[in-house]
Amino acid sequence: MKSFKKFSIALVTVDPFRIGTSKDVMSAFDNPVAMIGGKVVVQGPTLKGFLRNRLEEYLIDTYGGNDLMKPCIPSSENTLSADEKILIKDGKYKPNGACHYSSEDARKRVSPICPVCYFLGANGLNGFVRVPYLYTESRPDELYSVRADRAKDAVVDRTNRNYQIMADHTVFNGILEVLTDNSLNGWKLGQKRKIQDSDRLDSWLNERSVKYSKKFMELTYDELIAEFIINLLNGENVMGGFKSKGCGKVNITVTIIKK
Repeated sequence: MKSFKKFSIALVTVDPFRIGTSKDVMSAFDNPVAMIGGKVVVQGPTLKGFLRNRLEEYLIDTYGGNDLMKPCIPSSENTLSADEKILIKDGKYKPNGACHYSSEDARKRVSPICPVCYFLGANGLNGFVRVPYLYTESRPDELYSVRADRAKDAVVDRTNRNYQIMADHTVFNGILEVLTDNSLNGWKLGQKRKIQDSDRLDSWLNERSVKYSKKFMELTYDELIAEFIINLLNGENVMGGFKSKGCGKVNITVTIIKK
């Protein structure tokens, strides 16, 4: 049996807002917004990426002096950019790219999973947080962009591009779920997972080596979720595309759903 804490998410756009998708040959728009079933959405991967970024920043700012609290960069080691390698060298992120786990790893020395991937999941291993898609009943507005010829001070011929955008005060809603207990595999939020070599897998929760772990294990589920999830989502922030055009400011409110 699995136990969850559920939270309603309300994302309200403060500025015009846009999360785009690739052009559909059947669409009249060069740059359409993401839609599912005729409704505009903030995709789950977009919201998860936003939360991941906030969680990475929080860990670096709050626990930056502890190696086991460092987030990973979610990319394979051979695709890390030169700039990302500098961040690793500077001690901001753990080395070797994205966290991962497989049955093959269990036969060897398991690499620790970073706190971000503990909550959000790593390659081959689920986390504790299920990030939703957010939907709105509002319809997108249609706008156009052009390119100007600087020498002629006129619009360049055939540079008209139409795109979709959401107005300010648009409301998106969804349900966030956090696993707190799984009686089948013995997982409990805030505790090391019962997997082969689990003492090393979730090293940041190893009381013998991480000075913060006792504090974490003494927190209630609500306190743990608040520190690492809810507080990082709540409030005003920037998301989506066209940020340089003045778009993307949103206000997010996360509220627990009481049984």
